[in-house]
Amino acid sequence: METGSVALPFTELTPVSVRQSRRDARFPFSRLGTLVQRIAPRRGLIRSSAILFFGGTAARAIGFLFSVAAARLLVPAEYGLLAYGLAIVGFASILISSAPAGLASFVARYQGNPREQELHFSNWLAVISLLLAVSTVLMVPIAAVARLSPPMLLAVIANLIGLAVLQTYKEAQRGLERFAAMTIFYFLANLAQLIAILVLALFGLRNAALYLAIYGLSSVAALAIVQPVAPLALRFIRDAVEWQRMMAVARYIQPLVLQTVFFAIWFGADLILVQRLLTSQAAGNYAAAKSLANAVYLAPSAVSGAVMSRIARMPQLSLGGYLGRVLVFATVVTAPLLMVFVVFGKPLTDFIFGSRYSQVSTPLAVLAIGMACYGVYLVLAGSWRGLGKPAIDAGATGAGTVATVIIGLLLVPRAGLLGAAIAFSAGAMVQLVVIGGYTVRQVTSGRMTRIDDFMENRREKEK
Repeated sequence: METGSVALPFTELTPVSVRQSRRDARFPFSRLGTLVQRIAPRRGLIRSSAILFFGGTAARAIGFLFSVAAARLLVPAEYGLLAYGLAIVGFASILISSAPAGLASFVARYQGNPREQELHFSNWLAVISLLLAVSTVLMVPIAAVARLSPPMLLAVIANLIGLAVLQTYKEAQRGLERFAAMTIFYFLANLAQLIAILVLALFGLRNAALYLAIYGLSSVAALAIVQPVAPLALRFIRDAVEWQRMMAVARYIQPLVLQTVFFAIWFGADLILVQRLLTSQAAGNYAAAKSLANAVYLAPSAVSGAVMSRIARMPQLSLGGYLGRVLVFATVVTAPLLMVFVVFGKPLTDFIFGSRYSQVSTPLAVLAIGMACYGVYLVLAGSWRGLGKPAIDAGATGAGTVATVIIGLLLVPRAGLLGAAIAFSAGAMVQLVVIGGYTVRQVTSGRMTRIDDFMENRREKEK
């Protein structure tokens, strides 16, 4: 670029040391401000993260109220059954949860090219529909092994349908960077499930299977409300669906399926161990503590959601520094809520859940630490997914799963709910250490690159 004919402002020609000394003389905290500017991510990321955080927090707050309302409306044993059903959903929805996960990265990569975006969307939607059918059929033997009643089986299937709708819509909007629409949809889904169980309770209908079905179908109700008002900007084009492209999608999501398997085991193993090795009453208390601790990773989860689509389009030279700033930012926004749960756990749980859940505060602090580690982990995992390299997410989650299961089997019979919380948090820490080490190695070696055109590369190889 030629700059000889461009007249630069005088301040641009002033030596950095002179400008810095003048600012230091006038503003004692300018050095701190300079440091914050270097660490803080760009405003676009902060704005997107803020939308996801506040919108997602509002939606999750309503979802949390659903958990609190269900805990108060149901006896502890029934609430434990509801939590157990949700854990089964986690296992049964492995294929559905992982299938949409790569959609956002490819939609974001082709920003400004609606044809390519709809091509990827159409093939991804075809794969998701196929996997939904397979998961529904597989749910029958899973229900037999899990000893689910017919109403609970139907409720789990309802959750499979609802989860497919929820995840596909969120990933498509994430790729389009329409974060406001994404959070509004999520908020409406959670609001619908809360209103539904409150209305049913007025008529004396208080049943775990019924509440579980409502939990799953709420996203379908939200889609029926949102789509006519603000339709998704991506269309399903039947002619764009090709077997080769569908197979390329299937190959891409293979490590995501493995990661989802590990995640389902890791995230639900502690509760299942409590349910099987202790009592339903203990499971209800532990489920309440875990639902409260989930709030700790809301902020870093919002950062991760914004980073995933942005990092897919970034040039190679910017990735290392950008990721470092985002990671520091995620750590800073995670710390305050973690401290609240650690310091004020008991009075907080007594106020929210009441006297019937007397054991909630015991595992809460440890669970909060684990959720904080997992929140920071999500930023790194989302970054690598955005770069088209989800295999490290699967490897790290697998390592954390092994740690949680082994420690849980050793500690739950001896330490009860506290042992389950230690096992969960240990798994979260292992995941963070594994993906953190991988990231440092990749950054220092200079091997971080953008997402490749996966579909086109596959098609060329097949030719």
